[in-house]
Amino acid sequence: MLKVDIVTPKGIVYTEEVESVNIPAYDGEMGVLENHMLLLTQVKPGLVYFNKDDKNGIAIGHGFADITPDKVIILTEEAIPVGNIDLEEYKKMFDEATKKLADAKTAEEISEWQKKRELAETFINIAKHFSPKIKA
Repeated sequence: MLKVDIVTPKGIVYTEEVESVNIPAYDGEMGVLENHMLLLTQVKPGLVYFNKDDKNGIAIGHGFADITPDKVIILTEEAIPVGNIDLEEYKKMFDEATKKLADAKTAEEISEWQKKRELAETFINIAKHFSPKIKA
């Protein structure tokens, strides 16, 4: 078994022992099993899911994954179970980020608003994909 912790600045969002975990890394989706090699990788907004069950996953924001043979720790700005994503909140965030991005002047501002827009767009897509009642 593999211990998985997902941690945000607000605290621990998820801690369980699982057989496998899939992580959205910048190099592509990573599947991690017990006895994985040591790895520190950057994660992007997307879905973390466990034991090949993507319907009960957790949407995460930007961050890092620290992988050892018996543990995975994901440090992320934001993490929300799929069923708890507030679609309206993330639509507002997407609209705000799009407007702010158009007015951004510095590289730092552009980067900040691109990241927020990417996070909002990813959470909106995850919510729509896993909640068939939600319409575009």
